[in-house]
Amino acid sequence: MIKDMTKGELDFVQCGDITVTKWKDRGKNPVNLLSNMYNGSEKVSVLHTNTKGVCELVLCSKLISDYNVYMGGVDKFNQLLAVYSISWKSRRW
Repeated sequence: MIKDMTKGELDFVQCGDITVTKWKDRGKNPVNLLSNMYNGSEKVSVLHTNTKGVCELVLCSKLISDYNVYMGGVDKFNQLLAVYSISWKSRRW
């Protein structure tokens, strides 16, 4: 379902143990996440800095909160992988 979302709005669909979460943060497009570990109804308050530099409490899913905490390692891996590309073509003799 496509709809206009405002900042901080959360929407989720759950079928069995699979949860699809859609959350609108800053930016044009919402964040979409798929999980089999989290329940969509679990919500937590997190501190986010707005465009004026003021910290404010924003309600979001536990899934999104944990993703933001642990995504640093993935970002670092992608940054290092871009510098040391291993996608060279090999020659057949």
